[in-house]
Amino acid sequence: MIMIDYYPYIDFNAIKLGELSESLLDYECAIKSYSKALDRLSNYPGDRMQPMLMAQDLAERIDKAKKSLALGTSVLKFEPWKLSKSSFVKGSQCHKYLFLDKYKKQEKTPFSEEKKELFARGHQFEEKVRSRDFPNGINVKDVVGDFAYFNSYTNYLLQVNNDTTIYEATIIEDDVLVMCDILKKDVSGNIDIYEIKLNKEINEAILQDLAIQYYVCSKRFGHSLNSFNVVFSQGESADNWVIKNLLDELEDHVEETVRRIDVFKDTLQHEEPDIAMGEHCNKPYECEFIDYCKNKC
Repeated sequence: MIMIDYYPYIDFNAIKLGELSESLLDYECAIKSYSKALDRLSNYPGDRMQPMLMAQDLAERIDKAKKSLALGTSVLKFEPWKLSKSSFVKGSQCHKYLFLDKYKKQEKTPFSEEKKELFARGHQFEEKVRSRDFPNGINVKDVVGDFAYFNSYTNYLLQVNNDTTIYEATIIEDDVLVMCDILKKDVSGNIDIYEIKLNKEINEAILQDLAIQYYVCSKRFGHSLNSFNVVFSQGESADNWVIKNLLDELEDHVEETVRRIDVFKDTLQHEEPDIAMGEHCNKPYECEFIDYCKNKC
């Protein structure tokens, strides 16, 4: 198999975002995205023809977008965040886990093949639920390509569609980013959220996962949030599932969730926490930084 040496110099996500921006007439974002891709491609040291043609095409797209800039509209915006759903769950397990995941990702222990297989099964279950019960949704992650623009694209979809299904709907509130497996908006403007779990019941990690998502979604949608559901698998084959609306139950966790958000933001502003190893290293899940902490002892 021939290694294509210019692939590392192609910013596929920036090109994808540029194409989306162009289709939405957001020429300012298109210019920024195509320029980012062109800058990266210009660092290619080789002499192959294909990257040269790609660079020429990007330059032409930039020029075309600049000529249309006055006719455009602002749709996609770069929006940062301080916490995510996954970092909130990790912080709920251990403050040091949260810190290391933010600042020392290179110290993670690679996932075992067993864990990779479990993740793959989870994705397969997710796709099965979507295709059977919530088909033809728009996948924000697939369409946009850059996390920082997921929230604004989700907002756009909700504004232009009276009845829509969105996969990986992304919402940022209080500097916290969450991505919902499925968001449904009906013609009356009611919002229903569905989180898909291969598990058959709630554990502590899933509870924190749902709690932070519910808080962010309720802050964004208010009374329009009609239900907040978890989809649990049933049986060994994961061909069947049950849907439970946990809206009322999760409302009881809002105060604690807000408290944790403040604590976790503060944790990320200071030095690495000095926390001894213990049961929390494996509960509810095995921490990805166990080897790092062992070597520090």
